[in-house]
Amino acid sequence: MKILIFTHKSDIDGMGGAVLASLAFDNIDYVLCETFNLQEEIQKYFDSKKIYDYDMIYVTDLWLEEPMLTRIAEDEKLKDKFLIFDHHESALTNGLNKYDFVNIKISDEKGKCSGTSLFYQYLKKNKLLIDRKDVYDFVELTRRYDTWEWKNIYDDEMAHNLTLLFDAVGKEGYIKLMIDKLSNKKNNFSFSELEKMLIENKKNQVKAKLEEYYKKMIIKEVLGYKAGIIFIDYEYRNDLAEYVRNKKENIDLLIMPSFDYGTISYRRIKTDFKVRQIAEYFGGRGHDYAASSPIFKDTENDVISLLLTKRYDV
Repeated sequence: MKILIFTHKSDIDGMGGAVLASLAFDNIDYVLCETFNLQEEIQKYFDSKKIYDYDMIYVTDLWLEEPMLTRIAEDEKLKDKFLIFDHHESALTNGLNKYDFVNIKISDEKGKCSGTSLFYQYLKKNKLLIDRKDVYDFVELTRRYDTWEWKNIYDDEMAHNLTLLFDAVGKEGYIKLMIDKLSNKKNNFSFSELEKMLIENKKNQVKAKLEEYYKKMIIKEVLGYKAGIIFIDYEYRNDLAEYVRNKKENIDLLIMPSFDYGTISYRRIKTDFKVRQIAEYFGGRGHDYAASSPIFKDTENDVISLLLTKRYDV
């Protein structure tokens, strides 16, 4: 079988889709997509006609919107070989699961779902991937980190270390490293001494950056809510949110524009606050606890002006 997978490029949940596909199939191509350019990437395959060269096409940790959803549903050659595995509340509330090939699930008996965990369940159910302890561990660590259960429920530092390793080695390096590691078929998922060293070095780097970013936080009213605003490099968004929470700041949410990635990340600070609603106002999507919206090159100055100078009315 010839497989094509589109998956999220920004975190270990997106990487997990590419890793699992590589373990399950011999002949795969993967496309690492930004949060808001999936439709554009799929369109490229339509334009070149290459999309019809594949036996199955998967999307993990991303949502597909209209008109592309209906275009695929009405394509007799594609509708039965296209599957989407996503877990974002926005995709569900916006009705993006109206076709059978779309699998959007927020939680199950295990807890909150991730793109990787949903894809893993599909591969197991269809006997496309042998169920092994090390692969299960990898999927569960990915799920725990992506849903923040590593912190809120399990206090599982190993899940956090996995994403630090991803930040240390980069996207392609991480995919290759995980494929090699899981191809060894060990009983349990573990880190090598070199990986432990990379993780420790990254921890020290992150700590220094968080302290630096925190000093630059500006507190403003955004859409009637009290927001901390910090311009950052994208990879620090989750750790910075936890850092600010630990500082007990009296704010509703953290807004983190990342011009290096073309994205504004939103993270809740107060436990009852839904940042998804703020992200959707600015054309984004996501979860109640974590969401994002796009920044386009020609609107960077507008983003700065909006966040730093203008007051909003609800």
